[in-house]
Amino acid sequence: MKIDKTIRLWVFIFFIITTIYTYSQEIKWTTVPYELIYPSELMSVGNIKLDNGDVTPNADLYIDFENEKIFYRNSKNNVIFSIFKEDFSKISVFDYKKGEMVRDYEFYGDLGEEIGASIRKKLYDKVDLNVLKITSVQKEGFFNRKQPKFYINNSGDLDVSNKSTIVCKVISIGTGFINYLDSDGDLWTRNNNIAKNISAGDGESKSDKREEKKIARKQARILNINLDNESFLNTRELYDYFYEQYEKNFYESLNKFKKDFEGKIFTDILSKWGPFSQQFTLSSTKNLFVWNFERKITEGETSTIGVTSSISSLTQSSSTQGIASISGQYGINTSASKYSLGGYGSVIDSYSSINKTSFLNYYSNNVTQQYSARFGYFTGISTKTEIMVDDTKKIALVVDDKGIIQEVIANDFFPIPYYGIFINFIE
Repeated sequence: MKIDKTIRLWVFIFFIITTIYTYSQEIKWTTVPYELIYPSELMSVGNIKLDNGDVTPNADLYIDFENEKIFYRNSKNNVIFSIFKEDFSKISVFDYKKGEMVRDYEFYGDLGEEIGASIRKKLYDKVDLNVLKITSVQKEGFFNRKQPKFYINNSGDLDVSNKSTIVCKVISIGTGFINYLDSDGDLWTRNNNIAKNISAGDGESKSDKREEKKIARKQARILNINLDNESFLNTRELYDYFYEQYEKNFYESLNKFKKDFEGKIFTDILSKWGPFSQQFTLSSTKNLFVWNFERKITEGETSTIGVTSSISSLTQSSSTQGIASISGQYGINTSASKYSLGGYGSVIDSYSSINKTSFLNYYSNNVTQQYSARFGYFTGISTKTEIMVDDTKKIALVVDDKGIIQEVIANDFFPIPYYGIFINFIE
């Protein structure tokens, strides 16, 4: 008896350890709103010194750095105003150096991005995304790239003495790059050898000096990338890990999607999916109902010969630009979505009431984003080719004579995963 109890105890401990280890490796397949990562206004609390010397009470400040405008809102007395650069002399933002006063020209100039980053630090804690630790080689100055100084530490392991570790949350990932929000409140796009601060802009001012210090620490050769207990040599290896689970989860979720509808009442599904397009009699006790969601894609390709200046030279170096648009009815509520492709509208909405945590909810949203346009600035001679592709989607239900769903046929209803697809965690 004691032996049996001991065995059961060890089995239980092994199960707990295995469960914890497995959970720690799980990728979070969740998305956060675009505005949470790239807000049009950064929100903080502070006060403003007006040109006449008066200082406002502490209030909520919604700061639009791009248009140099502040929305001042004092909820205590219900006062709200739009304040422009020429309306004040100094400003205090509590997220920046404990509310130190900053002059107007510095606020929208040299210190602007530093203040913006200090406010964005709060975003890092708000977003529930995958956390990475990127270890790279420190740099000395802006141009002098230091080589890693390898040594054997006290534990007998190989280590690097001049390394720097960045803690960040993944926004999107491709085969050769990562976009992320770091714990300092800065947004970055990065490959294995170079990084670009996409929240700082071009910085054609004295703020370059401040940005150089950040870039000197972060813009260097990657030594390794860590996700929970998994380590990766480079961005491609990290992408392969994400894609492997992306593909695996798709097929598992698709099989469950089909099983979850079996046994449901047909009229309940019909009221959510809308009228079917076709009906076929399979036998005296079974009928097949088919829904056609018409989708026509216009695919365009523009090739330019000449000088190219793209928004991000890190991630876009080709002189070919692809744009996709959509037309036709696709069974989605376009008024509730900023995209006119994907989402699978009524079908996915009805499935969400059955399985709220299905990977297909994430998958449909990610497929949608592949059709958003990419923009660049081109100078030269251009040629353009467009074709219309009929990509109508079909899904069918086999229903018995009692109105109970027996089978779901959804072959090619969801696009099949393909290697190289961008994996996004914003919507």
